[in-house]
Amino acid sequence: MPVMNMVRDNKPLSENTPMKEALEMVRWAPSAVNKQPWRVVMDGKHAHFYEKKSKGYVDATGWDLQKVDIGITLCHFAYGLDENVRLILADPGLPVPEGVDYVATLIAT
Repeated sequence: MPVMNMVRDNKPLSENTPMKEALEMVRWAPSAVNKQPWRVVMDGKHAHFYEKKSKGYVDATGWDLQKVDIGITLCHFAYGLDENVRLILADPGLPVPEGVDYVATLIAT
């Protein structure tokens, strides 16, 4: 079963957390909306990224400012890996809380 890492929480990652250094980079990622809307589910070498929706960040045209934060987070995560990374956009279908939407998966190759 994949582990939900609430990366924005102030809890230390355990020494055996997969891709710990990359997740630590996510903690340091800046947030354009100052909300850190990302959530990461680790599943082996797969890191599934989700957006925790907040009201007021999607305009009338559907443009979502929090997606900027997700892009910054994906970049920081990839920089934190010692491996090549592959980006896929295929929802793994994991159960997530209401108001949390799948964005992308990074796979360490």
